Amino acid sequence: MIRLPSFSTFLLVWAVVVPLHGSGDHEAAPAQPPGTPPVGTEGHSQASPSEAPAAPSGPAGEVVAKTPVDEQASLLRLGETKLASGDLESALVAYNAVASAAEDPLQIATALLGLARTLRKSGEGVKAAATYELLLRDHPDFGETPSALLELGRTYRELGSPKLAIARFYSVLNATLRMPEAEGLRYRRTVRTAQFEIAETHLSTGDYATAIKFFNRLNLLDLAPVDRARARFKVAYARLLAGEDLAALTALRSFIEQEPVAEQNPEARFLLATLLAKLGRHDESLQVTLDLLRHEHERVTPNAPAWLAWQRRTGNQLANQFYTRSDFMGALLLFRALAELDAAQEWRLPILYQIGLCEERLNQQAAALEAYGEIAKVAGDKPLPMIADIVRMAAWRADQLGWFTRAQVDLGELGPPPLPPAAVFAPNAPSAQGLAEVPLPGGPEQTVEPAPAGASPAAPAAPSAPAAPGAPSAPAL
Repeated sequence: MIRLPSFSTFLLVWAVVVPLHGSGDHEAAPAQPPGTPPVGTEGHSQASPSEAPAAPSGPAGEVVAKTPVDEQASLLRLGETKLASGDLESALVAYNAVASAAEDPLQIATALLGLARTLRKSGEGVKAAATYELLLRDHPDFGETPSALLELGRTYRELGSPKLAIARFYSVLNATLRMPEAEGLRYRRTVRTAQFEIAETHLSTGDYATAIKFFNRLNLLDLAPVDRARARFKVAYARLLAGEDLAALTALRSFIEQEPVAEQNPEARFLLATLLAKLGRHDESLQVTLDLLRHEHERVTPNAPAWLAWQRRTGNQLANQFYTRSDFMGALLLFRALAELDAAQEWRLPILYQIGLCEERLNQQAAALEAYGEIAKVAGDKPLPMIADIVRMAAWRADQLGWFTRAQVDLGELGPPPLPPAAVFAPNAPSAQGLAEVPLPGGPEQTVEPAPAGASPAAPAAPSAPAAPGAPSAPAL
């Protein structure tokens, strides 16, 4: 919520903008002889207070002195600068001053447009829409009318009025027909943007079929490469949202192959990987994710941060899915690739902890101990607060693995325990106790109870270390 600026704030801005005349040192004028006109007013009579014109009223009833055209232009430039820098309060002061005091229609229209943009940026969507409507009603021939209509449509969409938004986007197409031919290229770009906004509005309301139709129409136009890639991606995304899985699969693969440097390429890979996992094609999903994680994207390009963000999100989400479905080898491959994305402790150490968990599930105790040891080595004696819990849990799991390994060695040195005489039978002798002979490699014959008919043999349980009292639980990444 933007607070209306006080009158003292307005005077401060006014003093900065309005150029001072003369030396700027306002001293009392010396006394003049009777009948002598005041200094600087030769040939002019000084107007009495009753003859002075009334100053127009500004916002909130504040009195604003009328200024010349060049000073109004200075205020407009100040408002534009303050809006760009995020000083919305000062921008409101400047634009309100021009809108309430200027006489030039062009300056008033420019001030109303700036005021609407400031209100929209400050979150005052309803007031912004009203200001846009006032501008369009009172200044229909304003040169920025197409841009104002475009911004008004976006404002209505943000307010949850898609029908009003679409109507204003269509008004952009009609408004550009009345614009001068000298700026035809600029207005053609505005028309294409309006067409994109119409398709986006249908997409946001769940009308996926209409959105696909509009995005396909855009692909038929002579678009810039960036706009064409965006339209193609939106078609694939709309098909995915519409539940057309196979069509979306084909569209995403085609987009990734034909638009390798597009801004939406990493997001398309994420959508493809998750769609393949949804369809049960986990090997393909794993391969798509690994390709994304190992993709060497140029770090100096403007969309390099977006690539890194999608790499992290895709790898982390798919790795956790593989871990949940007990595909520990697939999860391990993804976590190892994730660990190479960033060397920062807050990123790498949690990934190393997950690598250790995967190695444990695969009965690779030595590799798990190595991962936990690397966590302790990198963290040092004073780990960062955000990773202190990870370091503590890794140390606990390392202690448990060490105890389990030592216990296995000690049990192996004792050798297998002797069997009671009643459990040993002659070959092919009938068992009166219903026991069956099961020869174990490397030891004497032992007996176990036979499994019921039709039951599948149970797999031997993996040895696990007994949990220590107060053991911490593993965090979910």
